[in-house]
Amino acid sequence: MMILKNGAAMSNKPVFIDCNTINPVDYFNKNCIQECYDLLLKVKNVSSTGIDSLTYVTNKEDNSKRMVVIENGHFVAKMKNGFNLTISQPYTPFQMIQKFKYKDQFYMALSYVVYDIMGHENNYIRVGTKFYKRISKQDRFGIYRDELKVWDRSTIVDDHGRDFLSQIEKFDDFVIEPNNKEYSRIVNGNYNTYSSFSHEPKEFTDEKQIQWTLKVLKHLFDDQYNLGIQYLKVLYDHPKQSLPILVFISTERQTGKSTFIDWVTMLFGSNTVMINPENIGSQFNGSYADKNIIMIEESHFDSKQATEKLKNLSTQKNILVNSKHTQEYSTPFYGKIIIASNNEDKFSKVDSPEIRYWVRKAPTLQGKANHNILKDMVSEIPYFLGFLNSMPDVDLLKSRMVFDAVELKTDALEKVKLESRSELHKEIEIKLDDWCTNNRETEKVMFTALDIKQKFFDKYSNISSSYITKTLKSDMELFPESKTTRYLPFQESSSLDKKKAGKPFVYKNPYFKIEFEEIEQEIEDDLPF
Repeated sequence: MMILKNGAAMSNKPVFIDCNTINPVDYFNKNCIQECYDLLLKVKNVSSTGIDSLTYVTNKEDNSKRMVVIENGHFVAKMKNGFNLTISQPYTPFQMIQKFKYKDQFYMALSYVVYDIMGHENNYIRVGTKFYKRISKQDRFGIYRDELKVWDRSTIVDDHGRDFLSQIEKFDDFVIEPNNKEYSRIVNGNYNTYSSFSHEPKEFTDEKQIQWTLKVLKHLFDDQYNLGIQYLKVLYDHPKQSLPILVFISTERQTGKSTFIDWVTMLFGSNTVMINPENIGSQFNGSYADKNIIMIEESHFDSKQATEKLKNLSTQKNILVNSKHTQEYSTPFYGKIIIASNNEDKFSKVDSPEIRYWVRKAPTLQGKANHNILKDMVSEIPYFLGFLNSMPDVDLLKSRMVFDAVELKTDALEKVKLESRSELHKEIEIKLDDWCTNNRETEKVMFTALDIKQKFFDKYSNISSSYITKTLKSDMELFPESKTTRYLPFQESSSLDKKKAGKPFVYKNPYFKIEFEEIEQEIEDDLPF
């Protein structure tokens, strides 16, 4: 390596120098005279006439001339020269490479200093045949999130020069490989869209280290606190594992559900996203397709399409990513969904047999308010991770979504299921309940869809027998007899000639065999005095 007087020695491998602490131009001028000298020697007609002088050769006599000499860290022309430099005027090293190496293209020269000399990460990548630029944006939580934007090859050349293209990392395709503990950006030659985990766990020794975190979690999960901790441990330890759709509902304020959402965002950083119900229904899914945790606040899913898509996302294995201005591509999908809603009854339609939801009602926080609770919870994150590491492993084989339906059953979930019934479903159940209450001596009632129509909805032209059949089967999970039989609709007569032939539905009377004393007590309880 050549050492120039007043110049610093440079190694071939760039060492990272933060551009935020020193101006790249100033850094190059102060430390890179040798680098500048070597670059100038690569320019046509330029040669060396000593360790600190250059000449521009246009004839044989020029070979020995010291046209430009390095003095006090600057390049100074001592005579008329082919560089067209003003005699006796000092030029900085950066001015020299900008003028002669990069043909007066300032940003090309600057990118060379930033990426080649100062060791900054190249923000461009090529995936397949397309170029992208990583753009970092800070969200409202102070988290820097990388976004990939399609970038024209010609624009990159305009900004940084053609040689810069060879420095851009190349990948075969996109892939998502979630791992919060052993992360890799490159997976088998593919670009991993999952972001590295930004927190390091610290040793957990006392619950005081995570007192505010535990206060919120115990408040929200209450009697299911242990399940809540297991849920969070799976999120951290096994980000590929499917989990139920976690829903916190409450019409009240100051319940902690928004604090929980914000805390999860701070905990898992760029691998989370906050969206609204309209994003779920949209054909473009690029905003959440590569995210591990999808959170939806103040939500209500009106359309059946959005509701079905939401449920499918909770168990989906692959997703076709559809972003604006980008070609579609398929990738594994590991998204978990967390919802916070003010609508306790109808945040979404949840059918009776549905097992993909874990719905909890969030009560109002009691006691003196801590207005800095989120800040306190964030400061506890390293110890909370240590706490999760100290917990026993979660059994992932018990259910495809870790928890079974019995564990996730809550009053809040049952209430949502009841409200999710269709209007016809509700009407039929009300009328059957009324009939059964007044016929407690009858063990079961038999009817066809036509019987229901004639008895309860004869005057409603918009309610057809086929609609009733669909409701009885799909919503009420009733199924007709497999063979044709003779039956009495609603046991209205004991005469055999009143029996019909058909395949009736059978509905068990829930009030059958209730003792007379119990009936009297029910009536008394209902009286206003």
